[in-house]
Amino acid sequence: MKKILLLALMLSAAFMAEAQSLTIAPKMQKGDKKMYKTETVTSMSDQDNIAVTVETAYTVADKTADGYVIDIKTTSVSNNADANNTMGRILAISSEMMKDVTVRIATDKNGQLTKVLNYDEVKNKIQGGSQKLVDELFNSAPEIAQLVPKEAMLSQITDAMTEENIINSLKNADSPLALNGKTVMTGAVDEYTNGSNIKMKRTYFVKGNTVMGTSVMNMEKDDIKKLIIAQVEKLVPDQADMIKENIDTVMESGLVKLEANEKSTYELGADGWVKTIKTEQVSNTMGEETKATITVTQM
Repeated sequence: MKKILLLALMLSAAFMAEAQSLTIAPKMQKGDKKMYKTETVTSMSDQDNIAVTVETAYTVADKTADGYVIDIKTTSVSNNADANNTMGRILAISSEMMKDVTVRIATDKNGQLTKVLNYDEVKNKIQGGSQKLVDELFNSAPEIAQLVPKEAMLSQITDAMTEENIINSLKNADSPLALNGKTVMTGAVDEYTNGSNIKMKRTYFVKGNTVMGTSVMNMEKDDIKKLIIAQVEKLVPDQADMIKENIDTVMESGLVKLEANEKSTYELGADGWVKTIKTEQVSNTMGEETKATITVTQM
């Protein structure tokens, strides 16, 4: 037994010694511009697949003493959801309300995001654009009001537009900036919050200029309860007290279930910028499974 344990320790030590370490720090100089196309295909039960394609420009606007300034602008949004596909229209809104909005981000010297420099401007533009989009959605599909009031949907969008959430969205697994500033190696672990406000734990595997990350939900029961209650308070506030009183019973019954996992593969170019990303996401909320395949390509 001692020999087996010793052999296992030796193999583990050898593996760690050979594990490749990679620091992601894209080369930047003022005027550099990268264009990316993001294609997202979402599938839900009893729904046609919903495809959304977004083109985004990343421009290095300036170099500072602490790092760089990057302008991020969504230049094109398209989707395959017809007027009768309500869920498709809802999924597309988050991308459409960012169209032609420039988000100016400060980074450190390795390109890690630190601050939204034009936060007030971004928030005001998104609020204005979301009002128009939500009005169009409710006019074309008035039955949505039976599920969620228009004011609640608008309030949810507004409340989500914090500086922290904007930065987190630009660090999502499918973002070309997700790994900036990180030093990763096989077996390394980090934590982040995804676009659905779910806390995730990610484990890395590194081979050459390819980085793979496998993520699982990293939330205790109390975290899940808080997230569910917060969503109910925003969407159907008149039912919030009832949910608070019965949340433990409902969760124990299995009627409320929350699961999420993600797998992403990043291919880096010689200049440190991402060339491609392939992400697969699976989530399960109250028995409703949603799968998304996201492909990001540098144009």
